[in-house]
Amino acid sequence: MPGPSQSTAPAESTVYVARLGGHHVPFVHRKHAEAVAAQWSADRPDRSAVVEEWDRSKWEREGPGGTRAVRDRMPDRKVVFHAYALFAPGGVRLNVGVPEQWSGSAWEFEADLHTDLPVRWHTTCRPGQEVEAQVRGTDNGAVAAAFADACAQAVDRARDHGSYGDTSDW
Repeated sequence: MPGPSQSTAPAESTVYVARLGGHHVPFVHRKHAEAVAAQWSADRPDRSAVVEEWDRSKWEREGPGGTRAVRDRMPDRKVVFHAYALFAPGGVRLNVGVPEQWSGSAWEFEADLHTDLPVRWHTTCRPGQEVEAQVRGTDNGAVAAAFADACAQAVDRARDHGSYGDTSDW
């Protein structure tokens, strides 16, 4: 996953911090911070987005990642496709009240959402509870195809958790 690029320009005394929900993303250039905050607001109107000017020494003391985190370019943003299903012990699919497949934009600083991979998936056994199938990726067709495989494995895992090394009391 790409990280902040390092500038060879002289160190500026001001860091422009885009505060995006819980993320603090620092920039050398105000225009980058403002562009990211504007796009964040358009993508997530229910979450806050502001740009603040910080003294570089304040960022070095308080900012996550120190000066190495200060960006001199726009961060990568992609559309990421998601799929999710939850299965009870025995393999019965549960209604979780959310769509089984959806998409949304994700920035590279959102490590829990961003991916450069066409598809990745896994199943997870919640000890003593359900088995979930999770898929995400940048290729919608690959995500849809992998979702069928993930659901099949989740059903099998919910029916016979011991064959997957899950050690919980069902």
